[in-house]
Amino acid sequence: MKKRFAALLSLAMAASVFTGAMAVQADTTLKVNTALSETDPLFLALTEVFEKTVEEKTNGEVQVEIYSGSQLGTDEDVLEQAIVGAGVGVITDPGRLSNYVYDIGVLQAPYIADSYEDALTLFETETYKGLKEQVENCGFQILSFNYFQGERELFTKNPVATPDDLKGQRIRSSGSQVVTSTLEAMGANTSVLAWSEAYQALQQQVIEGVEVHLSAAVGSSMQEVTKYLAFTGHQQLLTGLVISQSWFDKLTDEQKQILQDASFEAGKTASENVIARNDEYLQTLTEGGIEVIECDKEAFKAACDSVYDVLKYTEIKEALDAELGR
Repeated sequence: MKKRFAALLSLAMAASVFTGAMAVQADTTLKVNTALSETDPLFLALTEVFEKTVEEKTNGEVQVEIYSGSQLGTDEDVLEQAIVGAGVGVITDPGRLSNYVYDIGVLQAPYIADSYEDALTLFETETYKGLKEQVENCGFQILSFNYFQGERELFTKNPVATPDDLKGQRIRSSGSQVVTSTLEAMGANTSVLAWSEAYQALQQQVIEGVEVHLSAAVGSSMQEVTKYLAFTGHQQLLTGLVISQSWFDKLTDEQKQILQDASFEAGKTASENVIARNDEYLQTLTEGGIEVIECDKEAFKAACDSVYDVLKYTEIKEALDAELGR
């Protein structure tokens, strides 16, 4: 009887150790969601730089899983999971984070930056650092905000050269206030859709266009469902890797630093590859039937001036401008 009891006790202890090990493994596995395809430079940088670096430098103590095509849900879904402590993260933009800290949406406002290099300077300001702190007080950890996805342009079924040409056209919006307001200031009607639904919506004539960067346009085969490309350049899309603060707090200081450094390096690699491949993307699109329309960029820029007043971003834009001396 004693032997049987000892055997049962041994099994119970082994099960407890196994369960504990599984819990530790689960707690240190980070699942990262992105809406992009597996061929996108950003997705590749996440797998080849971020995932590999984190797992190697933590000796496998922290595991990373990268998901394409919004497999874990919409950005909003994943952000809500992160708030309650799930081991998840998402590549997302300032517009979506503005649901938690309103003023950070200014970093995605139209023509706030004219180039990738110009956009990077925004994230070096004290104004941004203050906004970042506010976001992290909401339950998030921003590992880095240097994932450049490219300029946002207009892909449409009908040619668009001026804001007047957009009138009455239904253009897909991500749903963030800054994107919707920008498109409406440019003259469009907006339809809020997940990016994964955009192709079918164009195919079925639910919408007439999208605003998107070249790499994502190629990744989602926009050349098959739109005809025209206008280089409005209304946004320099820098996105961030945002994860759960409470999950992050469970890591050691060394592990935290490894994640932050690996994220920055992945963002740098992704950005460089996006820029290097832009001509290739454009060639793929034009060979697929896309026609580039000469558009009046200054007219679009002027049309978007009202966005700052509508969204009450005038004051914070002035703070950024003052810091950057412009």
